[in-house]
Amino acid sequence: MQTGSRKERDFIRENFGEIWPVHVSAFTRLLTQFRARFDGDLDLLLVLAVIGERTRPENWNPQLVSLEDLATRAEDRRSQYAINIQSIADYSGIPRETVRRKVLVLQRKGWVHRSDGGKLSISADAAPDLAVATGDTIAYLQKIFCAFENARDTGNGAAAIE
Repeated sequence: MQTGSRKERDFIRENFGEIWPVHVSAFTRLLTQFRARFDGDLDLLLVLAVIGERTRPENWNPQLVSLEDLATRAEDRRSQYAINIQSIADYSGIPRETVRRKVLVLQRKGWVHRSDGGKLSISADAAPDLAVATGDTIAYLQKIFCAFENARDTGNGAAAIE
């Protein structure tokens, strides 16, 4: 996976003073909103995020999927790779027993499905239940996008990402 070009990193470095304050403010607000939406439990959010990120198919094509498609699609676990509790613990650094307890909460909420073999995947019920949190994420991304646009428009390294 490519993490960005040198040109993009240089642009961020050159415009860090303009981008960073927007990020810190917006990210702090996003975490505060997530904390409220996840009953004060950011580890619950992290476990759900790891399941979502680590079960995404390798052939994921974001150009073909809109937010509405993701939020309203019929449940199709075949389009996800399954993950187990130990893999979540290994990836996140959260102790296995804590992950197990968080998964039980996510299952009770209907956001995670556990197969007979213990493999976990995101449930179709998660998207509508988390629509407000998704809106919070979109607001965060919009602020970051605007910070980059403003930095580009001010001319300080403007050509770096064009």
